[in-house]
Amino acid sequence: MMRLLLVMALSLTVVPTIVSAAQDGPRAQSHLGTAQQQRACRPDVLRHCRGMEDKDDYTLANCLRANVRRLTAPCRQALEGAGD
Repeated sequence: MMRLLLVMALSLTVVPTIVSAAQDGPRAQSHLGTAQQQRACRPDVLRHCRGMEDKDDYTLANCLRANVRRLTAPCRQALEGAGD
């Protein structure tokens, strides 16, 4: 009985992890910015950092920083809120 409970407990912890990984796919990655920052700055990344979309977050952050005066208001506000 104890072995059955152990197997059930293990399956309840492993199966959701496997399902989650399968849904995310092999290219899933976590980003430094919050979901709000990513939504607010996506148009700016596409406009000012063209060709860098596949680079790491630090490269994108440096590009946005270099173009800070040209960013849209929502992106600037989202990034300013990150310093809090």
